[in-house]
Amino acid sequence: MKAMGSHGGIEVNRMHCNLITPVPTSSQPAPAAASLKVKNSVDLKRKTVSLFEEYFSVRILDEALQCLEELKAPEYHSEFVKKAVSLALEKSPPCVEPLAKLLDHHLTKKVLTRANLTEGCISFGSLLDDIAIDLPKAPTNFGEIMGHLVLSGGLDFKLVFDVLKTMEDDYLEKTVFASVKRVVGLSPFGKDVLESQAADVSLCEHLF
Repeated sequence: MKAMGSHGGIEVNRMHCNLITPVPTSSQPAPAAASLKVKNSVDLKRKTVSLFEEYFSVRILDEALQCLEELKAPEYHSEFVKKAVSLALEKSPPCVEPLAKLLDHHLTKKVLTRANLTEGCISFGSLLDDIAIDLPKAPTNFGEIMGHLVLSGGLDFKLVFDVLKTMEDDYLEKTVFASVKRVVGLSPFGKDVLESQAADVSLCEHLF
């Protein structure tokens, strides 16, 4: 299906946003409901991957937003954030800023919540010890994503602290935190952010 308009004067393909299979009503047999729930979960993951593959290709924020809205699955949004981070960091080069812009856009439009961002980042962070084996730059890139979200207000250093606590390796904690702080520090208003959240920054630094 083609988009109605164009982006930067170039016509682009519209992102595919098919709705998920309807959830069965409570009047249906429990086994059937459980089976369809599993099917829906698989369908959501498949469509999430498709959504991000297309977003990372065409970088159209509103198209990606519409696709997420049409999934009509807010209970999946935290998992959506986790999967988004994972897919972004698997790219070569990693799609750090495009993902940060996407998550911030979805937060601004009130499709995602700060709780979704926090839970998604905590979930990803808890797996980072294993992920870093195959993706050595993942800790640095993950920290950069969180740094951008701290600057936009999607996260703060208290939430960064909660994410860091899920990691078993002190080196990973230090690497992720250093990236968060570096991205924040490079911003024109980064100094104000660091000073206003100095207590939580200090808590992070005392983890390693």
